[in-house]
Amino acid sequence: MLFGDRSMSPMKRCLAAFAIAASLFAPVARANEALEAKVRAYVPVASLAKVCDLRINDATSGDHRAMLEAVKSDPNANKLAYRVHYETRTAYIKARDAGQRVAFCKDFIAANSQYAKARFTAVVEDHMSDISTSVQKAIAHNVCGAPPVKLSKADWKPYALIKKMLQNEQKLAKENAETNGWNVTEEMTAVTEQFCAAIKTR
Repeated sequence: MLFGDRSMSPMKRCLAAFAIAASLFAPVARANEALEAKVRAYVPVASLAKVCDLRINDATSGDHRAMLEAVKSDPNANKLAYRVHYETRTAYIKARDAGQRVAFCKDFIAANSQYAKARFTAVVEDHMSDISTSVQKAIAHNVCGAPPVKLSKADWKPYALIKKMLQNEQKLAKENAETNGWNVTEEMTAVTEQFCAAIKTR
């Protein structure tokens, strides 16, 4: 066994270990081009889905599953997938540890908007499809600084439900920030920004 060979000098054992590690990150030149493109597109999004609170769209989810199956029979693509995952997570951890988690995730989501959205943005957009225009405008005024609008009596209940949903998300963001040592204000502000961005797209 390589690392059990006592005849090797410490330096040689170190170099051997480095060679193995380096081989994991060697350029992947012969992976199937179409598969390689999918690895580079989908692996980063899947790698950060939980930590950046992403909702991956259905088309991407299906393509990601198919890509994972294809990667199993292509050693080069498999190596590339590992490397892309490692590099993506390393970039996230570096940003997080520097206090830039929200900014990093916001930029990442914007750069990959064809594959995923901030989860809360997607949730709000789903809810907005069932909400009247007047309620949407009232929420936009109350939360996002848009011009005021009058609500009918029938609009007050859906308006209250949307406001409650936002409050619940802000509470969750605060709890997550406190648990993980993130910036509480930044996390809560990000939730409100996601909410207002979703409102404005309606």
